[in-house]
Amino acid sequence: MIVLSLAVLFLIDSILLTFRANVTLGLFLVWGLTGALFCYFFFHRQIDAFCSHGIGAVLRVLFLCGFAFFVALVALMELYPLRCAPTGEERVVIVLGAGLRGETPSDTLRRRLDAALGYYRDHPGCLLVLSGGQGPDEAIPEAEAMARYLIEAGVPEEDLLLESRSTSTRENFDFSLELLRRRGLSADTPILFVTNRFHCYRAAGYAARAGFTRVRAITAATSPIVLPSSLMREALGICAYWASS
Repeated sequence: MIVLSLAVLFLIDSILLTFRANVTLGLFLVWGLTGALFCYFFFHRQIDAFCSHGIGAVLRVLFLCGFAFFVALVALMELYPLRCAPTGEERVVIVLGAGLRGETPSDTLRRRLDAALGYYRDHPGCLLVLSGGQGPDEAIPEAEAMARYLIEAGVPEEDLLLESRSTSTRENFDFSLELLRRRGLSADTPILFVTNRFHCYRAAGYAARAGFTRVRAITAATSPIVLPSSLMREALGICAYWASS
């Protein structure tokens, strides 16, 4: 019954993601997990028998090790933001893009923008760097949509700096640093980046690789609908990040 309950929950989540979020690797991972849970529910006797000896027992151990590794990665995602909370002295905030629905920021991106807006209102006059290019299913660059959102919320246009070329987290920081240097700022300038909690560890790593030396983070809330897919996708992202180091 536990497996069936999980399968139904993930099925509902998969359907909601299909209609409410962009098509990403995370969506396919959730659909795959949903199928695997239903498969185990209907054929658990045969699967348990296969996994009780021989190659099946080896595969079971590998699966359990993989699951334990995933849990460790989720713990890393959850705990890492505790070490990079804002100090309040940062005057540059880099908002990382997170997808559009046409020309409208996705729910995840709106949450990031609202988090940046909250900091801006507490520290008026700070520079907001909006970092995000245009994806294949997006009508405009993410940076442009982000600027529209913040201007409508009352942020003066002169406090916005648009970086509209990036297509990855690494490029977010590489290209943002280029723009900041043109403004007379350096990699030693205290900055904040805004992203979701699960993304904070990898984002901080790419910020350091880009050359930033004084980096803190503002974490935005994550919708429960996108959280499972985001955690699975980010776990793969962290593995790729480690492999590329």
